[in-house]
Amino acid sequence: MTDRERVLAFFHHEMTDELPPAEGLFVVRGNAFHERPPFVKDGTDWFGVAWKEEGGLNALAPDPLQEPLMEDIADWRELVKFPDLDAWDWGKVEEADHVSEWDREHKVVDMMIYNGPFERMHTLMGFENALCALLTDPDEVKAYLDAFMEWKCKLLEKIHTYYHPDVIMFHDDYGTQNNMFFSPELWRELFKPQLKKAVDKAHELGMIFELHSCGFMEQIVPDFAEIGVDAWQGQEINDIPKLKAITGDRLAYHTTPKYQDFDAMTITGDLTEEMVRERVRESVRQNAIGGNYMPMPLPGKQWWLEIMNDEIARVGKEIYR
Repeated sequence: MTDRERVLAFFHHEMTDELPPAEGLFVVRGNAFHERPPFVKDGTDWFGVAWKEEGGLNALAPDPLQEPLMEDIADWRELVKFPDLDAWDWGKVEEADHVSEWDREHKVVDMMIYNGPFERMHTLMGFENALCALLTDPDEVKAYLDAFMEWKCKLLEKIHTYYHPDVIMFHDDYGTQNNMFFSPELWRELFKPQLKKAVDKAHELGMIFELHSCGFMEQIVPDFAEIGVDAWQGQEINDIPKLKAITGDRLAYHTTPKYQDFDAMTITGDLTEEMVRERVRESVRQNAIGGNYMPMPLPGKQWWLEIMNDEIARVGKEIYR
């Protein structure tokens, strides 16, 4: 099998001769449309939200020094201006993202779509206001989410037309290190139906749907499989073997070995190269049983990242042989 074939087999829940490698996947973010400021720089997105780089994290977040665009969810009809996707200059796609240069023969194109229903809601309102609205005004939240997802599904149509990705990597985080932001019941009531709309639209357009969602959320991962999510890009603070036993061949797991442990042990000075390699080997071998698993290397500047990514590549070539 080629690297591209291995990655496609992973997304289609098929066994491979070795673990799908990162080399078979081309992950891109669209700079020609502004879900976040383009080119990962400080700036304003197309909803008017100001973003700023978080020091040392190599990531953007809403600028905490700026007031949210709204505080009360009931004001969304007056204050939230959905970008006009038909009037947007999609002719910028080739210039900004060089789509014609993508190696589609050897790579599976996986395109990031930031700011799912909860993420966009809290970028507009602020995190505390958004969490409170879920409890105090769920009817208005639902009305807003319905309008947002109608717009978001139209965005998926534009992405398909101008970028032609194989996979949509749809971002919507739901948890902290040890639990969800809100109850599983509330997620099922408000967000699960909205997520299914995006899944169905991606599949209608012939695209694979990968959900990127960070945090501890074991309670709802089986729901991802239920609504047709093809793969979940999550964290191994969740019990991956336990979840795989529940979801079977209905969901693929695209996760990274427990890098939070490496960060913590770096701070205490206890981490060694052999410990990194040993833990990565153990994690990958355990999670790979039965297939439906692709270990995910990470970018960054920590000294152990190169070792972790090297060990992922090594064990990946041995795992099914």
